[in-house]
Formats: sequence, structure tokens, C-alpha cells
Amino acid sequence: MSRIPIRYLPWMLRDLLRTQGLVLFAISLLIYVITVRISPRPPATIGPDWIRNMVQQSGWIFILLCTSEMVSGDRIQGYYRSIFSRPVSPPLYYLQRWLLGALLVAVMAPVYTLSFSLALGHIPMEWSLVGRLESFYLLLGGLVFLVSTVLRADWLLGLMVFMLQSMLNALHHSPQIDLSSFWVFVYQLLPPFHLTGLNAPPLTGSDLTHVLLYGAGLVLAALAVLRWRPLGAGGRA
Repeated sequence: MSRIPIRYLPWMLRDLLRTQGLVLFAISLLIYVITVRISPRPPATIGPDWIRNMVQQSGWIFILLCTSEMVSGDRIQGYYRSIFSRPVSPPLYYLQRWLLGALLVAVMAPVYTLSFSLALGHIPMEWSLVGRLESFYLLLGGLVFLVSTVLRADWLLGLMVFMLQSMLNALHHSPQIDLSSFWVFVYQLLPPFHLTGLNAPPLTGSDLTHVLLYGAGLVLAALAVLRWRPLGAGGRA
């Protein structure tokens, strides 16, 4: 039997749509209802700014929702025993699940754009938002994926690292504050979340390479843990 978990794909997608997908639908519906009720109706030209604001405020939350307890939940609940009772590769199984989360995050900006367009009139899709979200997912989602292979509080640790890096980035670029060498070292070790922000310059050259290599390293490290560290006693067939 093949160790490629394609047969699990429809079930993974169904579970995502019934949980995280439902959250995205509820948010988009709320956006439409609130926007329609605003009086006087704002012009459609303000829509792109509102969309960027919504993506910036909810993007990190949705990424945490899509990756939270992705591995640790199956391990704690004992689901891995039935999932891997057949010869299915754990690294490929959870990589497939992680990629589906990336796909769901990619539709966030188009769904928000559709909601505002239905309420205000046609608003052109800003596709650069999708690229920004996906690069952010690579870093934050990759970090949560890696932590989830060893700890249960994966989303919490991911959030703490994100907040710490954001704070150190603000201090590092403040002309009034001079960070000590220790904190500069910590800042350089943390994922470069600031490069994926909506207000950051376009990702090109060394910045793009930094983000891609760091994010790929996180995902590859998670796959290595899944390959060499048992999920539990008697559960890896």
C-alpha cells in the first residue's frame, strides 16, 4: 500500500471547512452585515484600505487556528493509533494537512474582498495580500507546526514568539533605544515576521531568500521530528 496519504485528503479538507472554514465564513458574513448597515454607505474606494486592515488584524489569528494542535492534538487524543494503523507516512500526512491550511489562508483575502464588494460595489482584488499572507503562514504556521511535533501548547508558544519578535523589531528600529547585544542576538535568531507585514517593502532579493529559507527550515525540521521521533507507543505501523 502507498505511504502517500492522498486518501485522507477529502477528510482533511472536510474537517478544515467545518471548523476553520466556518470561522472564515462567519467573519466574512459579519463584515457584509456590518458594512451594509453603515449609514451613509461609504464609497467603494475605501474598500481596499478596510480589506488590508481586516487581513492585518485577523491574519495571525486565522493562521494560528489553521495550525493549532495539528500534530499534538492527534497525539494527546490518541488518534494517531488509528490514522497510522495503515502504512501511511506521518511526515507526508501532516505536511498534507499543513498545506491544506496554507490553501485556506490563501482564500482569506479573496473572501474578504468578496464580502466588501457585495456590500459596497466592485472592489478589485489585491493579489499581493495573498502573497503576504502565504509568506507569513510559512513562518508562523511553520513555527507552530514544528512546536506541535513536541509540545501541546504549540499555538501559545507560536504567539509568544511572534509577539516577542514584533516587540524586538520595534525596539531595534527605534532611534531612542539601543538594544543590548544579547537581545540583538535573540532578535536575529527569531523568525523575520516583520518582513512579511502588509506595510513592509516588497519581498525581493535577500529578504525573500531569508523568509523562504527560514520558513522551509521550520517545516523541514518538523518533518524530521515526525520521521525520527515516535508519536507514541504502538501507534506507528
